[in-house]
Amino acid sequence: MNSGHLVIDDKFRILNEYKHKLSPTGQPGVGDAFLKWVLNNQANPTRCTRVELSPRPEDPRDFEEFPRDESLSGFDPSDRKFVAVSCAHPDTPHILQATDSKWWGLKEELANRGVRVHFLCPEHIEELHKRKSGM
Repeated sequence: MNSGHLVIDDKFRILNEYKHKLSPTGQPGVGDAFLKWVLNNQANPTRCTRVELSPRPEDPRDFEEFPRDESLSGFDPSDRKFVAVSCAHPDTPHILQATDSKWWGLKEELANRGVRVHFLCPEHIEELHKRKSGM
């Protein structure tokens, strides 16, 4: 938030998901503070870039920009917008992932397709993934 740049989609899909799960007042947690920052900076081109996504006709939660790979066929449809945004941007920016352990189990498949995921707390997310997947 101090020096980075955020890439979001053109139809507010990502922003609406954040708004559904977080408080735009910026309180009480770090996720809420992040949402407030996004709302305040979404139109500032030095802080945010919007990319256009092409929804697939058979499922509007899937996108032409999402990698077509059998190993990713089970990827959560509600999370495909994040991958699609990264893939649609010419620099393929990293995706920051904090708490969703499903991403951990697909990190190699995503990396093989050029999608770079940076886990903010890798030890925690790995442990959570192991517990949830019964490993």
